Amino acid sequence: MIYRKVALVDMDSYFASVEGVKNPILKRRPLAVVGGGKNPIVLSANYLAKIHGVKTGMIYSEAKKLCKNILFVKADYPQYEFTTLKLLEIIENFFPVYKEASIDEVYIAVDVFEDGVEKLKILKDEIKLRLGLSCTIGVGPNPVIAKSACEIAKPDGFLVVDDLNEFAKQLPIKDIPGVGKKSQKVFKEIGIETLEDFLKNGGISEKLRELVLKEYTEPEFFKHVPPKSIGHSLSLDKEIKSFEELYAVFNYLLFGIYSKLIRGRYGAKNVALYIKDRFGAFSLSHNLAVHTNDFFLLSKVVEDIAKKLYRNYPISKIGISLNNLKIIDSVQCSLFWEEYQRKYEKLAAVGNGLNNTFLSGYFILKSKKII
Repeated sequence: MIYRKVALVDMDSYFASVEGVKNPILKRRPLAVVGGGKNPIVLSANYLAKIHGVKTGMIYSEAKKLCKNILFVKADYPQYEFTTLKLLEIIENFFPVYKEASIDEVYIAVDVFEDGVEKLKILKDEIKLRLGLSCTIGVGPNPVIAKSACEIAKPDGFLVVDDLNEFAKQLPIKDIPGVGKKSQKVFKEIGIETLEDFLKNGGISEKLRELVLKEYTEPEFFKHVPPKSIGHSLSLDKEIKSFEELYAVFNYLLFGIYSKLIRGRYGAKNVALYIKDRFGAFSLSHNLAVHTNDFFLLSKVVEDIAKKLYRNYPISKIGISLNNLKIIDSVQCSLFWEEYQRKYEKLAAVGNGLNNTFLSGYFILKSKKII
C-alpha cells in the first residue's frame, strides 16, 4: 500500500510537561529541564518559560537571566522513556502503521483508514485524557509538510494541509525541516522568505524541493530499523557508596532503556556497564546466548556485571547500554509492567516540595534541588 497522507504527533514541551504531570505545582511556574554537568543545558522548557525567551540548547545561566523566577529540574530520562512507551500504546489502539522519529515525535500513516483525520482528533484527546499531556498534530502529503504543519500549529494545535500551494504562502522558510540558520541567511539574501518563494526559484536545493513536493509517503518510511545500541549515562549529584545503591540506580536506568527496547520490539544480545570512581573509568560487558528482551534476565546480568565492576570506592558516574540489537517477535514484559512500573513510577514521583529537595528519578539524587 502507498500512503498518501502522513501525520506527525509532536508532544508539546515534552520533558517539562512530564515533570508538570509528576508535580502539578510546576505547571504554574516557568520551568526548564536541564542536563548534567557544571553548565547544564536546557533540554526542554514549558511555555511559561518560553514566553521569556528561554529556548532548548540554552545554558541554564542564560535562561536564569531571561527569567528570574524560573525553576530548573534535572532530566529524568527513564521517566520520559516509559512515558513514551505509554504514548505508543495509545497510538497503537488507533493506528497500526506508525514510526517513532524521536522520544517525543511519532509519524502516523493516516490513510490506513478513510476517517483517519477524525481518528487523529480522537487520538489527541485520548493522549490528553490518559497522560495529562498536550500534543500538536500536523497532517500533510509527506513527512516534511507534516512536520512543517506542526511548527505552524504549536502548541496544542491541529493542522491539516490539503492545499500545498496555499500552505506554501504562509509557511516561513525557517519552519521547513532541514533549513538551518546558515541556509536561512542565504535564502533571505536572495529574497526567499516563504515556502512559496522557495518553490518559485528553480535550481535551488533540488533535494529539499523533492522532499517538499513529494506527493506520497513511501511504505519504506515506516519500517522499523533497529539501532546498533541504546543506552544512558548518569552523572550523580551524590556519590554512590554501596553496592546496593549502585545496583538500584543501574536497575532504574535499565528500566528506562528497556522501555525503548520494548517500543522498538528489539532484543539485545550484549549488556555493557560503565562506572567512574576516584581512580578512573571502568567498563565491562557480557554477551548473551540469544537476543532477548526479558527484563528479569537483563536485570540479573546487570547485577552480575556490577558486582565485578564495584570496588568499594565512591562512584560519581555510571552508564549502561544494550547492544547488538535486532527485531524479535516476542515481548516478555507482562510481569514487568504490573510490578516494576508501579515501583519506579512511585520513585520518580516522590518529592518534598519546591522549598526543599525535589526528587527526579531516584533517591540517590536527593542532593539535587530546584534552583
